[in-house]
Amino acid sequence: MKRILITLLFFTATSSIVTGQSLENRIADSFIQKPKIHLVYLNNGTPFDQACGQAMNKPIRQEDINEIFQRLGEFQALWDKEGPTYLKTAINEVGVDFPYKEMQATLTVCDFSSMSSPLIIYVKRFLSSAEKPLPLWAFPELLFHEIMHTYTRSVYDISPLRKKYATEVPVILNHLHSMALEKLVLVKLNKTEILQWLDNRYRNQFGHEYKRAWEIVSDIEGYEAFIKELRAMPKKVDE
Repeated sequence: MKRILITLLFFTATSSIVTGQSLENRIADSFIQKPKIHLVYLNNGTPFDQACGQAMNKPIRQEDINEIFQRLGEFQALWDKEGPTYLKTAINEVGVDFPYKEMQATLTVCDFSSMSSPLIIYVKRFLSSAEKPLPLWAFPELLFHEIMHTYTRSVYDISPLRKKYATEVPVILNHLHSMALEKLVLVKLNKTEILQWLDNRYRNQFGHEYKRAWEIVSDIEGYEAFIKELRAMPKKVDE
């Protein structure tokens, strides 16, 4: 029996080396909590879309509602293909549990920015009615961005870098660590095209706050400095 156990351990370790991941890392990986993400949208649109459209005096097109519902499985598949790898890369690098085991992300076509809490993702620019549709590979990255806001909140009160930039507006401060994780993941996964797209997006297509936050992360401090701070977060979350 002892020889059998030794043989099994040998093959397990060999398999880990072949796949480029040590046995120690695989064991650690299995104990770090990562969330399962479920996308949701209702057949006739969500109450959020209906209320938001009325409040903003921009009625939601029924065609857009129908398309989102019909493509819900497609969006879920896009996330399931890339999203878990994004999460695994970020969370394993930091070594801190994600605070939830599961999350629901509600899709919307209301002319309203995506947000992390509640988790709402604006997908109008992925629909056929969009003037300049975004590439489908951008969807997992955009969802990952919002999820990382939830992941990084525990660092806010202990971050020396947030104190260093305390005079900046909250939008800038709240994006520093989440943007650092975006850059970390895209670099680690060699997603060069997506990183170039994201760099241009933050520098040239968004407002001053996003540009400033990205400059701090990419040009001034370096994303690694923010990752180092994230590793100081509490290692486990309360059940």
